[in-house]
Amino acid sequence: MTEVLHLQSRAYPVHHSSPPLTVESFHVPGHGELRANAGELGTLGYNPDFTIELDLKEIVTRAIALPGTEIVDCHARILSAGSILVTYALRHEADLRRLALADLDALDARVNHALREADAPILAAVLAAAVAGGLVQGLALRPDLAGSGGDTPVDRQSARYNCHFVTESPPWETDPRLPPLSPGPFCKVLLPYTYAWDRDPATALHELRTMLEPTDIATAQQSLLVGALLGGRRVLVDLARAEYPTTDVHAFRRFLDGVWSDYHHLDGYRIESAQGPRATYLAARESIGLDNTQERADKLLGYVGNSLLAAASQRTEALDTRLNRVASALAMVTAASFSLDVAVFLLPDVSLAPRIGVVSSLIGLAAVGIAAVFLPVRRMLRASSGIAGVRSVRSVRAVRVPGQRPAGPAAVRPAPEPDGSGLAGGPSPLP
Repeated sequence: MTEVLHLQSRAYPVHHSSPPLTVESFHVPGHGELRANAGELGTLGYNPDFTIELDLKEIVTRAIALPGTEIVDCHARILSAGSILVTYALRHEADLRRLALADLDALDARVNHALREADAPILAAVLAAAVAGGLVQGLALRPDLAGSGGDTPVDRQSARYNCHFVTESPPWETDPRLPPLSPGPFCKVLLPYTYAWDRDPATALHELRTMLEPTDIATAQQSLLVGALLGGRRVLVDLARAEYPTTDVHAFRRFLDGVWSDYHHLDGYRIESAQGPRATYLAARESIGLDNTQERADKLLGYVGNSLLAAASQRTEALDTRLNRVASALAMVTAASFSLDVAVFLLPDVSLAPRIGVVSSLIGLAAVGIAAVFLPVRRMLRASSGIAGVRSVRSVRAVRVPGQRPAGPAAVRPAPEPDGSGLAGGPSPLP
């Protein structure tokens, strides 16, 4: 093993009302008992922000083995702002200090992919057990996740991670494509989501997790916004494809309330943290483009809100139209019934045949009236759609390119002259 400690921190957006700590342990089916401890973010200089700490090393190492890599630690932190951080500490047989930055990044990506595929069922079981045991409460799920019936509210598409290489005097240089950044002490931004820390890799793990908090907070904010973007995009797909959208507007609004509440809770880190961690946090959010993601989320979710209002207005208009048709039909039936009562009253001694004729005439008039209520609307809709189509086609045909002659019989070009004046690119023999 080498003198480089490789750390990976994943952020899962899970909107909840925890902590504080409510239970000290809970049972994870197939994995035994898991103990929970109370903690807090150690880089805050002002108001404390509490966490719930879970040691997952024993559960993970029993099920996952990576060739050439030792899993030193696996730890989960449930933040009060609706995010869960899962941090791996790894040691590699290969000497990471000899790798170029591109090779280092490729190694980190391979390891992360292998871990995400291997620990997905484990993390899902842990979170489901935490919810069932009351450790995580008040979940506000994205509507499409809530309706899928899955065992866990974790959406792997929304998760984001960053990686850290802890070693003394890190040899890697910052990627020249990054803008000039000024992180706090001991930190060097190598790539977006990739950092080198000038610390002894034998430092206690809880101190290293505290050291990583500024970058992990920025990554957690990014995961919240990515989840909101995915949810908004799926609502737009539903609105675009379905005649009557099935999206629960109120559930989506509650989900977005949780997103923005948790995002701005974490955004308070810039004024609650100490000076050094604050500088690292600001550098991290600039390198990953967090402000740009927030702007995109604002625009998309604003468009989604307008589309939902338009869809609700369209459904209300369609319902009003149906109710008006029903009311008109009932009025016709009522008028026919009243006319029948008048006819029976005025013709009490008439034979059966005239009575049948009168009744049949009234029923026919009522049927014609009801048909007159419903059929013209459909014909008008069809005619309007047909007229719109014809107009669109005519408008396309009527478009003329400036300088273009009106369509007419094709003129026959004479054969080229021997001197080449009729060749392409030369003067045209036509007027």
